[in-house]
Amino acid sequence: MISNYPAAKIINDTSVHIGRFGKVSALQDSVISIGKDFDSVASVDAVSDFDTISFLPYFKGDQSLIQLKAGAEFFGVFTSVFLDSGTVIVYRL
Repeated sequence: MISNYPAAKIINDTSVHIGRFGKVSALQDSVISIGKDFDSVASVDAVSDFDTISFLPYFKGDQSLIQLKAGAEFFGVFTSVFLDSGTVIVYRL
């Protein structure tokens, strides 16, 4: 798993953020939707119960309304992030 990221961006608005991302860290309880350039969708249930999540290589497609508790991290390769509520940091690849 990658441990060095070249750039990070704090997101606290409801715009769609496009890029090549590898990690999301929740600064406060947050709800996000993420997308990836694949055509199949993996089921994700009870994501908010985990402190750290890694779906690579299992995460494919779009995931909507993922709940992250403050301090939780989400790993994988994805190309869009939409914040429904809260504040997160996204890390570029």
